[in-house]
Amino acid sequence: MPYIKVDEEVSVFYEEYGEGDRYVFTSLIYPFYYANYAKELAKRGYHVVDVQIRGYGASSRLPEGVNGNDQWSEDIIKVADHFGAKKFAYTGISHGSSIGWTLIHDHPDRISGFAGVVCGPKLIGAPSSFSWRNRLVDNELTAAEKKVKKAEETRQSRLNELREYQSEYWQDQLRKNADMEYYTITHTDAREDAMKFGGNPTPDYMTSEENLIEWLKTIKTPVIIFGGMQDPIVVPESMIRTATYVPHLKMVMFQDSDHDVALSHGEDLANDIDYFFRERKVFDFS
Repeated sequence: MPYIKVDEEVSVFYEEYGEGDRYVFTSLIYPFYYANYAKELAKRGYHVVDVQIRGYGASSRLPEGVNGNDQWSEDIIKVADHFGAKKFAYTGISHGSSIGWTLIHDHPDRISGFAGVVCGPKLIGAPSSFSWRNRLVDNELTAAEKKVKKAEETRQSRLNELREYQSEYWQDQLRKNADMEYYTITHTDAREDAMKFGGNPTPDYMTSEENLIEWLKTIKTPVIIFGGMQDPIVVPESMIRTATYVPHLKMVMFQDSDHDVALSHGEDLANDIDYFFRERKVFDFS
């Protein structure tokens, strides 16, 4: 299994697809499944590196008091340094896209393009219909037998989705990743990690909708975002707000999809990202 050491005691697990210097980094709690569209980008000439964020699965645990997004974004910078990528594009889904926003804020000189999938940012102050971390801390997945049951149910659910995909390639990927997700769930002490994570201290630019909007207006990085009109987690209103204020942003919304837009429209995402990166000259570093 490939690892990159990002500090003295922490290594992150990653998968690599494609080759060359057009680097696209992505990261998730559970990689290899939701980010299948990123693998498709490798077929379009990109060098994709899929990182499992520290604190989950095969990567090192998350130390006490660590700020998730800040730490995870710094890990991506160190992974990019490992590959010699002075500038790169980033794509992420949901919590993985939060890392992209942090990279844009903290390292605008390194990130040359961002493709955010169900990426919000969420409406500040609005109630959330779902909190993965809260479910864990509230003991829904604490006991070993519940974890195995959850893994079995998840794997079966993924396999049931196969009939929605015409492509034999995608069906094969879903089978492989159903097995990988089962392994990740059963080999992660998710509740312990969630309690250590403790949520992110809120950066100044996200303390209010007004502050967030003012920051969004300053973004110069080429940004394309994708969402589902039926998404109850990252609601369409949050995506529209972001599209309203980020200069020259492109937004694609799928009427028939929810938070799993990367699964239901993976090939569409890959095609649209490829076109956008070329159109905006994301890898023209001259």
